Amino acid sequence: MSLTRKLTCISCPVGCTLTLTLDGKELTNISGNQCPRGLNYAKDEFYNPKRMLTSTIRIEDGVIQQLPVRTQEPIPKEKIPLAMKILKDLTTRAPVNLGEIIDADFAGTKVALIATRSVKKKS
Repeated sequence: MSLTRKLTCISCPVGCTLTLTLDGKELTNISGNQCPRGLNYAKDEFYNPKRMLTSTIRIEDGVIQQLPVRTQEPIPKEKIPLAMKILKDLTTRAPVNLGEIIDADFAGTKVALIATRSVKKKS
C-alpha cells in the first residue's frame, strides 16, 4: 500500500512542495521539485534527516556571559537531544574568535561546533 508525505523543500528560496510516495519504508517517487536540489533534499530528509543546531554556551572571563555557537554542518536529527544536553554543560574561556572551533567532533557527529561571534576577554 502506497502512502504519500508532503515536505517543503528548504534547499533554495523557492520552497517547493514536495510529494514523497512511500511503499513501506521505501521511497518510490518524488515530485514537485523545480530543481535537482529538491530531489536530494527529499532523499536526505526521508532516509537521514539532519538539522543545523544553533545555541549558546557559557563563556568565562568574557565581556558577555553567553557565546553564540552553531554546528558547522547539519547533524543527524536523532543526535539533537544529546547535543542539547552537552551544550547545557559546555563552557569555554574568552577570548574567542568568530568561526573558532569549540568542539571538533561535537556530540560524536564528526561535525565541528563553532563560535558565531567574537568575544573579548574582560579587562
